[in-house]
Amino acid sequence: MLLVDDHPGFLDEVSGLLIDEYNIVGTARDGRSGLDAARKSHAEIILLDIEMPLLNGIEVARAIRQAGLKSKVVFLTMHADPDYVTAAFKAGAQGYIFKSHLHRDLKLALETVLANRVFVSRYAS
Repeated sequence: MLLVDDHPGFLDEVSGLLIDEYNIVGTARDGRSGLDAARKSHAEIILLDIEMPLLNGIEVARAIRQAGLKSKVVFLTMHADPDYVTAAFKAGAQGYIFKSHLHRDLKLALETVLANRVFVSRYAS
């Protein structure tokens, strides 16, 4: 699993939640570094923020698909606007988790995506 988010504290929090059950192959703190890491690591899942420096997450997801990488892309973002959700899936995402629902949704989302199904956080808290 590759984690891409521009907030180091958040990367640490997500890593802490996953470290016992998933192999984290790397982290990146901007879109360009995330795309480079995705190309090199061939991670099974890429957890990706939307708003990041250099390339945003939507651009990274598109580039991952254009490069033919088979990684499953799951967005982990603060954006609950349906337009962002639509854009994420058009760019090739299989999952979309609201950061505010991290503890509730993260593991379920990963299990769902690994089972080749789509996951989206529910809008209600």
